[in-house]
Amino acid sequence: MHRDRPRYVIDRPAYNLPDFDGEFDKKSRQFPVREKVRKLFRCSVLRLKGLLFRHLPILSWLPKYKVRENLLCDVVSGVSAGYHSGMAFALLANLPPVNGLYSSFFPLIPYFFMGTAHQMVPASWGDGVCLRLAPESDFSHFNATLNATVVDTDLMNEVRLGISGTLACLTAVIQIGLGFMQFGFVAIYLSESFVRGFMTAAGLQILISVLKYIFGIQVPPYSGPLAVIYTLVDIIHTLGDTNIASLVFALVSSVVLIVLPFPVPMEIVIVVVATAISGPLHLPEIYHMDIVGEIPLGKASPILPTVSQWEDMLSTAFSLAIVGYVINLAMGRTLAAKHGYDVDPNQEMLALGCGNFLGSFFKIHVICCALSVTLAVDNAGGTSQFASFCVMLVVMVTMLALGAFLKPLPKSVLGALIAVNLKNTLLQLSDPYYLWKKSKLDCCVWVVSFLATFFLSLPYGVAIGVSFSILVSQWFVNVVTHNNRVIASNLFVITPQVISITGVKIVNYCSPLYFANAEIFRQRVIKKTGLDPGKLILARRKFLEKEQKEKAKEEKKDNETRRRKPRFLVNMKKAQLELQHDFDMNEGTANKPEPPNSHVNIRCSDIEPGEQAPDQEPPSPTLESHPMPFHTLILDLAGVCFIDLMGIKVLLKVICFYEMLGIKLYLANVQVQVYEELEVGGAFDDGNIDRSNLFLSVHDAVVFAQQTSGERHISSKVGPSTNEYISIQTVM
Repeated sequence: MHRDRPRYVIDRPAYNLPDFDGEFDKKSRQFPVREKVRKLFRCSVLRLKGLLFRHLPILSWLPKYKVRENLLCDVVSGVSAGYHSGMAFALLANLPPVNGLYSSFFPLIPYFFMGTAHQMVPASWGDGVCLRLAPESDFSHFNATLNATVVDTDLMNEVRLGISGTLACLTAVIQIGLGFMQFGFVAIYLSESFVRGFMTAAGLQILISVLKYIFGIQVPPYSGPLAVIYTLVDIIHTLGDTNIASLVFALVSSVVLIVLPFPVPMEIVIVVVATAISGPLHLPEIYHMDIVGEIPLGKASPILPTVSQWEDMLSTAFSLAIVGYVINLAMGRTLAAKHGYDVDPNQEMLALGCGNFLGSFFKIHVICCALSVTLAVDNAGGTSQFASFCVMLVVMVTMLALGAFLKPLPKSVLGALIAVNLKNTLLQLSDPYYLWKKSKLDCCVWVVSFLATFFLSLPYGVAIGVSFSILVSQWFVNVVTHNNRVIASNLFVITPQVISITGVKIVNYCSPLYFANAEIFRQRVIKKTGLDPGKLILARRKFLEKEQKEKAKEEKKDNETRRRKPRFLVNMKKAQLELQHDFDMNEGTANKPEPPNSHVNIRCSDIEPGEQAPDQEPPSPTLESHPMPFHTLILDLAGVCFIDLMGIKVLLKVICFYEMLGIKLYLANVQVQVYEELEVGGAFDDGNIDRSNLFLSVHDAVVFAQQTSGERHISSKVGPSTNEYISIQTVM
């Protein structure tokens, strides 16, 4: 038998647009230019405070930092990553290890105060720019005594360090300028498929770059398109010259790091043990292993960048500024999605630019997110920028004191540490298999982004991947819009008046829902409903944790009090009460003892700790706070003609968050094409979206919500100013 469904009948006059606007007094939404300019340049204490908190995020997260819960994890993860972050990534940039130490210290100071990605650790990255601007051939000369071509390594490194600092300064100027120009809007064009394909290719490039250190072979550095292919071909051809000792060090380090789960930072153990074995036994001299070598101790002397060289570096610096920002933002968004926080794209650009600017005076290479180091911090449980602060401390100690002891450390160990920390990124090579089943469009974007980045280098990968994502998505949206099926029905939508429906909110969205506007859609839903479910859930969770801690503290205090009270005092008190009771009973008067007073305290209970009242339900895992301003949210998707995997993911996230607060979310006017995309994309799998929460029209959803709202224990006491909606359904 079919259950009884609510019915509705509406009788109203027919309207044309002028009659409708005249009867309901249509108002213009335009604002005078003068008001816009005044609003833009107004100054107040609140606005100044907002600017400070926006550009110095440390003011927001530091006062809320949980020292007891997070400090140990941040220290352990930061110390683990700090021992190999600087020197290892200097190898990738073909620069001396000391340059890597500088790049892992000075730029992290501004990022500690300005960064918005909590687990991010910036460092130098291998782009081969210094190879093009200062090739080895410029420092080679023929030595008649040795009858061979000799390279002046010291002079070459000194020139490359100067070029590196000058290039970092120009890159910083470009990034800071783009940050103030709000260039962060480019973040909306970074689809998840592009990000994952790009990051996978970048990780694979880094892995191939460190193979020569793992095998202990000599391979000339390359840069530009197909550089990774040339490097891989040379590695294969020279595998016969593998240094067995270097390979053994790398394999043992990798096995220990992967297989043995110790509660101590294994990176530190590996570096210390490898150095202790290599140095005293003189293994580098015996087996001709490539080692870290001399690291100058003491702080670096600042230099002034050579501004006259900027003209020759402009195109290179601009590409580095964009590519470095994209890498940083891509990794930041991945971490933010995993840990549930937001990354500000414009602020990330400013933080990266300020880091490059400060470091440019100390001969750093251009920095961005260090993939393996950031992943190492994340895997070790890092929760905030305190992890990068610990990386700074480790690097500083290395520069000031420990550098001399790390001279015999084999480079193959550093290469192994980088390779192992990239394992999670390389697991994304299986993405096309799963994407093909859900969305062939996203699968194509992933494959094109991966191939372009891997074969043509990172700058070309960014340009081709983003362009392909936008062009293909827009083409698909146009095709869907042009060929969208029209279903004949006797239901149509019109907007005759504004009425207040208690406890119901309706949000209409008229645009394709895909990667370029998925985040805009989520923010608009929050703005229109006036309720941010993510922040409210986080606030409830923190309040609940605080209540549980206070309760546990009070229980512990009560238990200690009971243990400290002498047993004979308890017995005397019990005997005294019994004597008093006998005296009152034998007195025979009407003055009987009054029953004990009962007090109700919100902090205490007369039930012993650990016990549960027999007639009481177990406590709910969620904290009941103030009633929600509405019990039902209806998304009118009549204007949505296309949705991709990113749009589906954001839609599921919105539904999940609101339902965690007890707010039911319904979808109305879902087009057939969108319904099929939701089905293929797995929106209905595992109960993500209940098909019964989809309705033919908004009014169907409203009537159903009004009927079922009484079945849910959600308060619907709202004022008329919070629950307006403009929608009415008509039956012909």
